[in-house]
Amino acid sequence: MKATIAKATLICGTLDILYASTMAIASSGSAINVLHSVASGPFGASVKSWGWAGGILGLGVHFTIMLVMVSFFVVILKYIRSLSSMKTVLLGVIYGVLLYIVMYWIVLSIRWPNVFPQTDPTLIIKALIPHIFLVGIPLAFIAKRSKIQQLKEATSE
Repeated sequence: MKATIAKATLICGTLDILYASTMAIASSGSAINVLHSVASGPFGASVKSWGWAGGILGLGVHFTIMLVMVSFFVVILKYIRSLSSMKTVLLGVIYGVLLYIVMYWIVLSIRWPNVFPQTDPTLIIKALIPHIFLVGIPLAFIAKRSKIQQLKEATSE
């Protein structure tokens, strides 16, 4: 289970941060600003003055958050057996939407109540895309494949 969590965290976290960085650069921003923004959640706005150290901290925060998201999914998949029979893509879409709701309507709304929740449909879609296609679906495939491997190994012993 630990290897699955590590693998999924690395893959989903990388896909997600690459998406965020690409979107920032495409809108005349920078990847370091994305990382500073992530770090400013728990460490405050002064992180932006820390330069690359603040960016590295933001990357660490990002992967820590992803570790929590992935771990929760893997544990739930292990203990709620009916989820294993659900279509992988559907399971990933549902989890991606749930992650979006938790992140944008609860976590970010608590931290930045003047900005979140966002109700602009374009912003909602831009936030849903990575949660569904870069986190939820890949995570569902990685976790379900790992679970199938574990079952095969257990029955072959």
